[in-house]
Amino acid sequence: MNLRNKKCEICGKEAEIFLFGRFLCKNEKCIEEARKLSMARHKFRVVAVGSLNPVKIEAVKEGFEKVLGTVEVIGVDVESNVSSHPIGLEETYKGALNRAKNAFNKVQCSYGVGIEAGLINVGGHYVDIHVCVVYDGIKETVGMSQGFEYPKIVAENILKGIEGGKIAEKLTGIKDIGKNVGLIGYLTDNHITRKDLCRESVIMALIPRMMKNRNLF
Repeated sequence: MNLRNKKCEICGKEAEIFLFGRFLCKNEKCIEEARKLSMARHKFRVVAVGSLNPVKIEAVKEGFEKVLGTVEVIGVDVESNVSSHPIGLEETYKGALNRAKNAFNKVQCSYGVGIEAGLINVGGHYVDIHVCVVYDGIKETVGMSQGFEYPKIVAENILKGIEGGKIAEKLTGIKDIGKNVGLIGYLTDNHITRKDLCRESVIMALIPRMMKNRNLF
């Protein structure tokens, strides 16, 4: 976007970014004021989730409302720009970050949220974790779920490039298992489901955004 000759709509200084439907400088007070004005136009804060997966959308809504209060959550179809089942913490984080930023940039919202599941090697065991990134146009905050060991047959096939969801469906007989209880739900008899892991990662990512914690991060 061309910012030439544009002024910050809050303080009148030279504009450096376009956020919340306004030209702004990068002063944090101006950005926060623009965020408040944007929120005032909506009944609730709008949170864009970088996925159409209902499990992720519900988990984001529950996590945000537990920590920050009532929000309007919408799913946005975006690319993660990583493999279908990331390997390693770095690739998993990048997938979550890309989803969060792509969702934020696609619709008008207060926050973009990305959740990505990936496998990490822990002493030769492949552990599944969910990484969440919450992006507000300036900075991102990060959280992670608890992890669980993937069955060897599933992990080995993922490492060969076969989509994990398809293998899990064949193993469990549950169609669209990733949009349902997840492999964790099957393995634990639903004591813990994929939504639980997603919600946990969201809450962890919101810790720096809690009012009492903001000066710590």
